Amino acid sequence: MVSLLERRVRDQVAAAFHNRLLVGSLRRTSAAAVDSYGDPVPGAATEWAFDGVVDTFNAAFAARAGIPVTAVRVLIIAGSLATVPQKDDLVMLRDEWYQLRRLVERDPAGATYVFSGFQVEAPA
Repeated sequence: MVSLLERRVRDQVAAAFHNRLLVGSLRRTSAAAVDSYGDPVPGAATEWAFDGVVDTFNAAFAARAGIPVTAVRVLIIAGSLATVPQKDDLVMLRDEWYQLRRLVERDPAGATYVFSGFQVEAPA
């Protein structure tokens, strides 16, 4: 349960960064069913807009956290996104697509999410 103070901080951070960062798109494909091997069959995709940036991790931090040196750092302003990002969601920033791999950091107020990710081909 998000407290009133946390919600207020999250909303203030989102308002402060609105239109100051990149506008991105988060895409989540839900599984419609499973095939004969038990693997999910992709279903409908849902997209949400958000404010954020894509960057690289500090090498020392990445080494301590076990993050591959090829990973990118995806920062998402939580108050600008109408859902909670999840592992394997796809995000588009600067006309490049990235797959979220691991939640690395979430600030105590829940105002930002930092994920490690890697570049992927644009979804069909």
